[in-house]
Amino acid sequence: MKVLLLGAGGLLGTELTKRYGKDIIAVKKQDCDIISILQVERCIKRYNPDIIINAAAVTDNRVVESDPTGAIMTNIIGSAHLSLVCIAKKIRYVYLSTDYIYKGDRGNYKETDEIMPFNLYSHTKLGGECSAVAVKNHLIIRTSFGGDFKYKKAFIDKWTSKDYVSVLAPMIYEAAISPLTGVLNLGTERKTLFDHAFRTNPNVEAISIKDQRYFTPEDTSLNIQKWIDYTSESSVVSVHKNCRCCGSTNMSKYLDLNLMPLANNLEFTSQRAKDQERYPLQILYCNDCSLSQLSVVIEPKKMFSYYTYRSGINKPYVEHCYNMAQELLRDNLPSRNFLHIDIAGNDGTLLKEFKKYINQKVKHFDGKFLNVDPASNLTAIAESEGIPCITDFWSCKVADHVVQKYGKADLITATNVFAHVDNVHEFLQAASDCLADEGILVIECPYIVDFIENIEFDTTYYEHLSYISVLPVYRMVAQHDLKLIDVQKVNIHGGTIRMTISKIDSVREINYSVFEFMSNEKLKGFHNFETYEKWSEKVDQLVGNLKQGLLSLKKDGKKIAAFAASAKGNTLLNYSDINTDVIDYIVDQTPEKIGKYSPGTGIPIVGIDMVEKDVPDYIVILAWNFKDAIIEKLRKVYKGKFIIPIPKWEIIE
Repeated sequence: MKVLLLGAGGLLGTELTKRYGKDIIAVKKQDCDIISILQVERCIKRYNPDIIINAAAVTDNRVVESDPTGAIMTNIIGSAHLSLVCIAKKIRYVYLSTDYIYKGDRGNYKETDEIMPFNLYSHTKLGGECSAVAVKNHLIIRTSFGGDFKYKKAFIDKWTSKDYVSVLAPMIYEAAISPLTGVLNLGTERKTLFDHAFRTNPNVEAISIKDQRYFTPEDTSLNIQKWIDYTSESSVVSVHKNCRCCGSTNMSKYLDLNLMPLANNLEFTSQRAKDQERYPLQILYCNDCSLSQLSVVIEPKKMFSYYTYRSGINKPYVEHCYNMAQELLRDNLPSRNFLHIDIAGNDGTLLKEFKKYINQKVKHFDGKFLNVDPASNLTAIAESEGIPCITDFWSCKVADHVVQKYGKADLITATNVFAHVDNVHEFLQAASDCLADEGILVIECPYIVDFIENIEFDTTYYEHLSYISVLPVYRMVAQHDLKLIDVQKVNIHGGTIRMTISKIDSVREINYSVFEFMSNEKLKGFHNFETYEKWSEKVDQLVGNLKQGLLSLKKDGKKIAAFAASAKGNTLLNYSDINTDVIDYIVDQTPEKIGKYSPGTGIPIVGIDMVEKDVPDYIVILAWNFKDAIIEKLRKVYKGKFIIPIPKWEIIE
């Protein structure tokens, strides 16, 4: 993540550069004067930042009053120039404003309180704020800081949240790189200016604002509860600067979906769904190992401890699980001591289908099955249906426990989970520790080639941290005494690969398919960043066509519903700015979702019976990867038209 600091020669800029010089690009006025749009454009083109911190400003009120034109040019016009570039380039814009935005008569100001600037300086800062809000991913920081207090006198009756730049600079930087948006008050405890001054100047004299001829606000202290709440929960979000596969910092951004809510975080009211916390959602490409990945990681417990998706109600996936059992076990039926572990096995569907197949082929089978999943609501369902569970995240600690209690595993499966894992190396090491000498680890996950070729950008959400190609996996597993022995395409979820992995000393040989997949990736340009850059342009075209098409139908008076309150559906709706103005409701068959509202959009989620009662003109299939099965199901109760949004706009009569 590249952070560009403008105004690096000022008080705050100097402090930030001193503290974070290795992590930021510090630019002074002589190198980029923000009152020149040409200089701004050249600077942005040169550094291509992800975040801009604007610390360039005329802040001395005496200078502002004597040269209002200069203050307007820097504080207002300069901010407007940066806003224009940030909008065009989808850059996060952090604008430094002032506590003098507020009236200053009572203190404890919240970000939502009325603003009433009282001098020319605060009016120019308000002008800068007005341009900043036009940037979708913006943060306006209202604060007050200074250096060591060098004046002889300080007000005993003027209250403030002001503090020294050395105190506030780290807070400002942390806020800048955080997912926070909108307006943020930053300061420290409420105190008099005299108390503030006394900390660095014990000889300071107390004076009263009543003795002054000019207006001085009595109380500009800030309510910083928003910042306190964020810092108390800041462990929820972390930002990676290194590739999770090879550790390289040589990564380039190619997809920026701006700020997104958690895709599966459904709410009980429309307003709460709309007001959800949003985080940056971007895909980076590692130029050293070619892995595509998210940089922002949400604490797994926040997403997976209670999970609304159930495998067992997805008929195509249930069939896929049984077919997978046939393919993996057809020529190698399990022995009596067989142990099968399913990582993130959801409600136990895959293990039930494997058990079903084995019982059809092996008499008196007494092997063991084990589901390891962090979602307590799902493991409860699995256990009620006879599948033993460990309710936890897969880790080396859990693997050690499994080995001690159950022994080594003959088969470990991980369908649609490896791409969700942040610490991929611990995941693989735990599997290696738990795997029998001739056992296999089978991983299924979406394939980057299908992701790109079918423009499956909606598969981008916070649970999905990696976008897998074969080459980085081939290199990665070798670090954990494992080898990739087979790769296959699997017709599920819009394009999936199945990778079979064994112990490095296993007698199992590496299939030619492994090298065939890696060679094909290289030939198609998937080890080249330009491929991904060109693809992101196609994403914007697709989204534009989708929104235009839906708005046109809505203009013609058509009623539009959607089907499947899925993670990918939420990405599609939020990035396309499609909400209740366009989609009346989302139909879903998951009991845990019905009656709730879609995150970010606030669209209500209803049962399938609504289609019969309401009869919309069109239904948008958000889970387009299961379109055939969904249309077949809905045709029994619905005779209208279907819209398929990906890989292209398509209407099915």
